[in-house]
Amino acid sequence: MLETDRCILRPFEERDLDSFMTYRNNEEWMKYQSFKNLTKEQYRETLLVPLNIDNGVQLAISGKISDNLLGDIFLAKKEKAVTIGYSINPTHSRKGYISEVLKVLLPKLKVCYPDCKIIAMTERENIPSKNLLIKLGFIYRGWMDDLQSEIYVYSN
Repeated sequence: MLETDRCILRPFEERDLDSFMTYRNNEEWMKYQSFKNLTKEQYRETLLVPLNIDNGVQLAISGKISDNLLGDIFLAKKEKAVTIGYSINPTHSRKGYISEVLKVLLPKLKVCYPDCKIIAMTERENIPSKNLLIKLGFIYRGWMDDLQSEIYVYSN
């Protein structure tokens, strides 16, 4: 679907599920995430489906050489907004994979959905995620009580 120097963004495959479960079910690592602590069958039912951004899609980030699962990206289009979310396997954190993928993905989303805002949400305490969003060109737009999230909008 999308390639960077080190990564491939692609649909999930059966072989990704065990690795995905390992980091998604790590309560401490995923404290800021909502899609976690499910069974393999529940993940399978959500991840191994035809892609449809209007229903929300979870995409695998794999290593270009190793094809190992590094992390994942979530995209959902609702009306005039595309919402993004991301997570990384802790064994691959702080290596720039998410930043690398988003630097390529965000401009493509702007081209594919020119009338949509690109939005990311994060919890107040998730400083690394907030710093990444700002580095990528997102602007803080405020706190939403009903979502219990800070809202960032892509400005580039």
